[in-house]
Amino acid sequence: MQINPLVAKVWLVVFLVSGITLHSNAQQLTAPASDFSESTSYPVTPNNDMIYYFCTQQGQQIAELQAESAGGVVTFNWTKYNSSTGTFDAYTTESGASSVIQNLADGCYQVSFTDGGANYSFRAWVFNSWLQATAAVSASTCTSFQLESTVTGSTFAYYDITSNQQVTVASNDTYAWYGGDVRLSTQPAFTMYDVPAQNTDYRLEVTNRAGCLATATVTYQSVVPEAKFSWTTTQKSDPQYSNYQAPLEVQFNNESVNADDDKYEWFLFKDITAIREEASTATQPVDSIMETLTGVNPVYTYENSGRYMVKLVAAKENPNFTCRDTFYLGDYIVADTALVLVPPVFTPNGDGMNDVLKIKTRSLESLDFQILNRWGRTVHHYKKSGYIPADSELAAWDGKIGGKPASAGVYFYVVDAKGRDGTRRRRKGFIHLIR
Repeated sequence: MQINPLVAKVWLVVFLVSGITLHSNAQQLTAPASDFSESTSYPVTPNNDMIYYFCTQQGQQIAELQAESAGGVVTFNWTKYNSSTGTFDAYTTESGASSVIQNLADGCYQVSFTDGGANYSFRAWVFNSWLQATAAVSASTCTSFQLESTVTGSTFAYYDITSNQQVTVASNDTYAWYGGDVRLSTQPAFTMYDVPAQNTDYRLEVTNRAGCLATATVTYQSVVPEAKFSWTTTQKSDPQYSNYQAPLEVQFNNESVNADDDKYEWFLFKDITAIREEASTATQPVDSIMETLTGVNPVYTYENSGRYMVKLVAAKENPNFTCRDTFYLGDYIVADTALVLVPPVFTPNGDGMNDVLKIKTRSLESLDFQILNRWGRTVHHYKKSGYIPADSELAAWDGKIGGKPASAGVYFYVVDAKGRDGTRRRRKGFIHLIR
C-alpha cells in the first residue's frame, strides 16, 4: 500500500494543543537515576505526567532529568513550573543529541525541542525524597516498656498545570521494628511485653512511598532480673543407688542475670510427701517453706530423706521500683531414705576375694543385722549404733560360727535399721555361702 508522504509527515509533527503533547518513541524525557516513579492525578489537566523520586539526605538535591532526540543535534529548551504564577519560567538551554539537567529542586520541569522538523514537548515532576527516624524507649516497668519512633521527611505536592490546583501526595510511611533478625511490630510505637534481662538493641526501619529507607537503633537498658540456678553436691555417687543419701550437702549455683547480689531469696520447701500429708488434715493453709536462705551461692544440708523443691527469687532495685523474677527447679532434690544392701552370695574360702559378707548402708543411725540358719537359729549377730558414715561398707560376717567355718548353704538374714530421718527399716532375705 502506498503512503502519501504528506500524510506521513503530518504524523511526525507534534501538535501542542491544550497541553496535549504527541511524540514518537525516539524522543523522550526520562529519569534513569530515580528510585521510584508514578503518574500524576491532575484534577483538570487531561494528560498526566510522570513523577520521579530520588532518595537522598535532607538539604541535598540530586534529582535529574534526561531528554533525548532521535539522534540528531537539537536545542533543548528547559523551563520550570512556577506555582506562584501558574506559568513556566525559563530554566536552561542546551544543544546536543541529549540533555541532562542535574541537582534539581523539587518541581515540574518541561523540555521543548524541534527534531526532524517536528516539535516536541515533555513534562515531569521530580522530588528529592529524604527521611529521618529516631527511636526511643519509654514507660519502662518490670513487665513492659514502650518503643516509640519519631519520623520526619519530605512532603510531596504537585500542581495541576491547567488550574494550578495543589495536589498533596501522602508519604505512606511503613514501619518495622526488629530485635535481631526477628520483626516485632509494624506500628510506629508499640509496647514490648517480652522484657529481656540484658541490655538489648532494637532497630527501627521506616520506608516511605518512594522506597526511601531510614533506620534508627535504640538500646533498652534492662531494669529486670532473670532468676536461674542449678545445684551440685560433693557426695560421691554410687551406681548401686539411684539417688544421693541424707544427710545431703547441696551447693546452690546462682546463674541469674541482672540481679542485685544482696537481694536473693532462696525458699527451701519441705518434703513433698510431708506437705501433702499435712495438707490432708489441716484446717488452715499449710506453710510449705522449711527454711529461707539469702546470699548469692548458699550451701544447705538436707539432714533427712525426702523430695525437696527449691524456689529462687532474684531482685533488681531501680530508682522508683524493684523488679523480681522467680525460678523453680525443674525437678526435686532427692535425699534417699535409709537403705541396707546385702549381697546374695559370698565365698569365705580364704582366697582373698569375697571372703567377708560386706553390707552397704545409707543414711543410718543404727543397724541390727542377724544371720539365721535354716532351722531359725541365730548364728551371727552384728549391731552398730550412733553415727554411721555415708555409704559405709560394713564387714558384717566372716562366715564363721563360734570361730569355726560355717557350712556351705543358704542362710537367712534379718535387718532392723533406723534411718537418719527417724524411720525404722526392716528387711529380710537369703544369703548363699559357697566354699
